[in-house]
Amino acid sequence: MITPSQDSAPLATLDDLSTVDISDVVDQAQKRLGHHLFQDRTHYSRVNGTAGWRTAAHTWVRLSWRRDRGVDVPSWTGAEEAAALVHGVPKPEWIAAATWSDPGRGVVWKAEESALAPSPAISSTAELPPDTQLPQQWWAELTQGLANLAAHETNRVAMEQAHLTRRIHEVYGIGVDTRVPDDEWACAHGDLGYANLTGPDLMFLDWESWGMAPIGWDAACLWSASLSVPEVADRVLEEFAEQFSTRSGLLCRLLLCANVARASKRAGREFPLTEVMATTAATLLSELVRMP
Repeated sequence: MITPSQDSAPLATLDDLSTVDISDVVDQAQKRLGHHLFQDRTHYSRVNGTAGWRTAAHTWVRLSWRRDRGVDVPSWTGAEEAAALVHGVPKPEWIAAATWSDPGRGVVWKAEESALAPSPAISSTAELPPDTQLPQQWWAELTQGLANLAAHETNRVAMEQAHLTRRIHEVYGIGVDTRVPDDEWACAHGDLGYANLTGPDLMFLDWESWGMAPIGWDAACLWSASLSVPEVADRVLEEFAEQFSTRSGLLCRLLLCANVARASKRAGREFPLTEVMATTAATLLSELVRMP
């Protein structure tokens, strides 16, 4: 157990670890995993409040945290479970983990060691950078990897029917039939964006959210993350056309449209994707009405 200094950051400030002093936490990670971390090359994620370092052993250590009460067990154990259960999907080899309590900050820390990916993450955010070039082999491995993942059986849940229904009805009304057929659920990564994909050599990163979801959820997330580069968004629609033609695929895209509409309404202003998502939603709603 670490003893944080008096100026240790409270929980509320840990969403961006680059803004606080966590040197004591890094020291603990080094001691518990037995590797030196190159702290002059720290990678901070403002998406999920994590930090990462290369090690002297040519591996990667990712530091994350959770509240010391009410830890979300499925997400907390996602990477470990994926290492043991998910095969046929390119991902860095998971090696070891260390967890410890930090009562001064009111959190539990977890440092996980994995093999280095052969290529870096494509983006620091979920969205695709404008000038990204993804080779044909990358697309082939992506579609095959997601197909292999979908074939797995698991009790983990990436997306619940209740969440999909609640969000779509909130934005588009209760008249929309949001029922996902029983045979249109499959295992998914659950958080597929360009921060969690490497390139040009493909690997899937960050396995906290994987589990069962409507078929098309991963593809829909990738489509949404690609919209700033229309030709890539069109490529996603083409690669996963079969999934997007199903009820579940239509609903997955509609849910993402609803998320943007909801956020725009709450902010009282339009976002870059507000208009294109509204246009897409109108088309999706028409297609859903025509479905048996």
